[in-house]
Amino acid sequence: MVSVENFEKVKWMLDPEITYLNHGSFGARPVEVFEAQVAFKREFERSPIQFLDREGKERVSVARRTISRFLDCSDEQLGFVENATTGIGCVLQSLSLSKGSEIVSTSHVYNGVRQLLRSYVEKNSCTYREIDIPTPIATNDEIVSRILDGFSSQTTLLVIDHVASVTGIVFPVAKIISACRERGVAVLVDGAHAPGMLDLSINALSPDWYVGNLHKWVCGPPGAGFLWVNSQYLNSTHPMTVSHFYEQGFTNEFDWQGTRDITSILGAAIAVEWGSTIGWQKIRSHNHRIATEMQKRLVDLWGVVSMSPLDGSMIGAMASVQLPAHYRFDEQELSAFQARMYHCSRVEVPLMLWQGTPVVRLSGQLYSKSDDIDLFLAALNG
Repeated sequence: MVSVENFEKVKWMLDPEITYLNHGSFGARPVEVFEAQVAFKREFERSPIQFLDREGKERVSVARRTISRFLDCSDEQLGFVENATTGIGCVLQSLSLSKGSEIVSTSHVYNGVRQLLRSYVEKNSCTYREIDIPTPIATNDEIVSRILDGFSSQTTLLVIDHVASVTGIVFPVAKIISACRERGVAVLVDGAHAPGMLDLSINALSPDWYVGNLHKWVCGPPGAGFLWVNSQYLNSTHPMTVSHFYEQGFTNEFDWQGTRDITSILGAAIAVEWGSTIGWQKIRSHNHRIATEMQKRLVDLWGVVSMSPLDGSMIGAMASVQLPAHYRFDEQELSAFQARMYHCSRVEVPLMLWQGTPVVRLSGQLYSKSDDIDLFLAALNG
């Protein structure tokens, strides 16, 4: 058992020479999770047919039970996909929206999902629109009212972030789902960052669809994403790759989408157990504290307007802060500056544009320390 005071004893695959403040992009793997997946890969290579064909379904079923308990949802409604974006693609290609239907998201939508939605409506005689939710944001009620006021009579589907990728703001999805249900608007929640970062109960939220990643804050292997489907849509939601088990049950379809590497799924279940041994609440509390401290430190130092309350009430383990006024870079310049900080100072942190303004997004994880911000500032000013 690793105590809250001894998180530094957790061994990570990360290069210790790198100040890694970008857990939010691709996560990071503890050594024991990485080695567990490698062991699964070796087992597969020793006897591929035995591992995948004879034992694969039961192995995935056991992993699904572990993961569904962690997510607080029925394992019969949980299918595995490569990542959250793929899960959204599965939902979209399974929809039968009438001509003129409107899909709505917000200005905080992840850009990959934005392009996926644009592509879908172009091919299906629908429309796509984003409701602007500018920062700073002071309360959850601001978000809810802007979304509801932004609906039109044609709004059929809302695609909403649980944790916004660029801003790090946690959306009040429970209130949003309830309000949409009253208005007859279906809700697809993009929970790419939520598992492991937030105390998540999909059953309590009960949206129409919920997608998430297990490689980010759960620290599972890349390639471990999931799609949860409400019972109303269970028989009509299919994977992007339709294979042998079409219309033979939701989990049967999603378990076999052609030959794929199931060790990412098995490794994700190991990651859930790894976090449970430490205590997921301890992990979440530590990460939230680090992110909140870094956010406040930079806002106070730079004298910028905070994008969300400094008490951390609207963030999880990520916080985005506007750069000082003299850092007025475009997207290409920001990318080059980020690469330069990595190559010259070994500091890995994302710099992005939010509503035309450069921001830095900081992530807190067990390997993070509050004084990591000093190394970031030295790299920024170097």
